[in-house]
Amino acid sequence: MDYQRELLGGSSFLDRYEEQLSSLCRNQRFINMISLASKEAAEKTGSDTGKAGKNIISDTLFRERAYLLLPEYAHIVDDVARSGYSKKSAVLSIYYAAKILNASSSCGSYSASQANESAACQQDYHAQNSSNANARRIWEEIAFIIDKYRKDGAPEREFQIEMENAFEKLGWSRRLGEVIAQYTIPVGSAHSVRPDLIITKEGTPIFVVELKKPSSGATPRNADQLFSYMRLLKLNVGLLISDVVQLYYDDPSNAGNPRLVESIPARSDCEEGPLLFDLLMKDGFAKSSLNAYIAETLSQQTTLTQVQYLRSRLLSEQGATLVNEALTDFFHSEAAKDVIHDALRIYLQKEYPQEVVSQALDGLDIKWENQPRSNNSPLGQTSAREEHTNRESSYSPTKEPSLFRGKKVGQIANDHLRAMLERGNVSPEEIQLMETREYSKRVFGINYPLLVPTSSPHDRARYYATPLFIRGIAYKLCNDWHESPANNDRPYLVSWLQSHAQDIFSS
Repeated sequence: MDYQRELLGGSSFLDRYEEQLSSLCRNQRFINMISLASKEAAEKTGSDTGKAGKNIISDTLFRERAYLLLPEYAHIVDDVARSGYSKKSAVLSIYYAAKILNASSSCGSYSASQANESAACQQDYHAQNSSNANARRIWEEIAFIIDKYRKDGAPEREFQIEMENAFEKLGWSRRLGEVIAQYTIPVGSAHSVRPDLIITKEGTPIFVVELKKPSSGATPRNADQLFSYMRLLKLNVGLLISDVVQLYYDDPSNAGNPRLVESIPARSDCEEGPLLFDLLMKDGFAKSSLNAYIAETLSQQTTLTQVQYLRSRLLSEQGATLVNEALTDFFHSEAAKDVIHDALRIYLQKEYPQEVVSQALDGLDIKWENQPRSNNSPLGQTSAREEHTNRESSYSPTKEPSLFRGKKVGQIANDHLRAMLERGNVSPEEIQLMETREYSKRVFGINYPLLVPTSSPHDRARYYATPLFIRGIAYKLCNDWHESPANNDRPYLVSWLQSHAQDIFSS
């Protein structure tokens, strides 16, 4: 049972959901599914059924099926998922928690209705397994085709025909007009474009595929071409297939380019390939399932990016500032009293006897005050006030780039600064600094952090509603810009833009 407790991170989860988990153990359909999966895993691995139970965590399709069958336990699944597991793994974690409670460790004797339930469960499970096996075979063929055409000189048209055949094996029919190759889409009065493949269901396009010769490799230009097809066809999902398979999603609420959901290496042993192409098979195809897969993948991608970003912040020079701010907040809280006393006791006992220190501290309400900052600027640096005066005196509207003239400072920020940030033209180190009030005040003249994560509690009225994405992380951009004689942020912003993009913002 140790691995089961490890999955759940201790017993607090069990205490919180004991009654509902006991109920889950009596859910015959779920018990049958677990038992069948464990038995089949045991047959494959040659181990006993109990040990094989742990291995079914790797059976992604099983986890998905179990989650769909248990909507009444979704809130528990979400609670486990918030602890760091995917929702699929959470299903198995919940089952193991129920087993720990020993509420029901066996299926027991079946009534006729339970026997029917068990048979239905086996049918569902085997159908899912069959679908998974078919998707894996097709993925292996796609990986083989891509590898075959990596050589220079291979005709692109032959590659396209083989990929059309692969989509037919997914169940989509060229004869029925479900796989449409090189369909002409008029653009204006004199132009047209032809996507490589459009996949339709009941006459309605559901996703578009851009095919590029694997020897050339997937490029940003190829992706831009796919994006234009997605927008012309008003599709949220698009595939770029070349030396890799890339899945893109166009979020209707985001005005930017479609996001890269995943880039799958064209290897037969790659686990992501069969998962994606199982969702793209005609039999059982559902937009809701594909969208759920995309949402979860993007969520995991964002979490990973944020974890890496936060780790880099903590290990950078800014980390010391974060530690100081965190300690300041903590030591000003009620919870810090005991910690302060313990720290003083350890420190003072180096000089005084333990009894003396204990009696001296007894009943004292000692508060921690952070060391006040010096008003003097560090050697060689100007103060914010001096820097503001210097910028004002050197600033001249006639020296501004022509594309800024006639625009308010807020419009310049929302158009040009936003574009620069989203293109990734600013280093990760400076992005970190832009999240601090001090840097934003000194460099841009504004009174709030230039950037905050979309989940930030900062005053929403001070930030534009439309988020911007920088290296996969969603931010809000400050909208609190001023242009009065007493408080003019324009010289700050224009100066920064010109110094960071002279080639773009030249007059």
